[in-house]
Amino acid sequence: MANWVIRAAETWLEPLYEHMKGLLIKQQVIQADETTVQVLHEEGKKPESKSYMWLYRSGRYGPGIVLYEYQPSRAREHPREFLKDFKGYLVTDGYAAYAGISPNIINAGCMAHYPRNMVIQ
Repeated sequence: MANWVIRAAETWLEPLYEHMKGLLIKQQVIQADETTVQVLHEEGKKPESKSYMWLYRSGRYGPGIVLYEYQPSRAREHPREFLKDFKGYLVTDGYAAYAGISPNIINAGCMAHYPRNMVIQ
């Protein structure tokens, strides 16, 4: 049964994911974030170690797209590879891995990154 699920994912879901990624990359604004996830049986890692789920989301305009990408680390290479064809504004929380990943990307901070009492003009 597991093989059926794997085959269905490869045949039907992977092309859908790639199509959605193509639409996402064409947007002017993308939001990105990453969060830890625990993987119990990951080769070469202890069950207590951290892995990461990277999130990429379309902005306010255009089709609403949210894509997740699992990666074993929080390295800069992951958003650099995912966003290699993107040209526009990348809204993030200020994590250094997003800075300078492409000359075609303008890094924009999200409001959660600013103190409450800060006045933005």
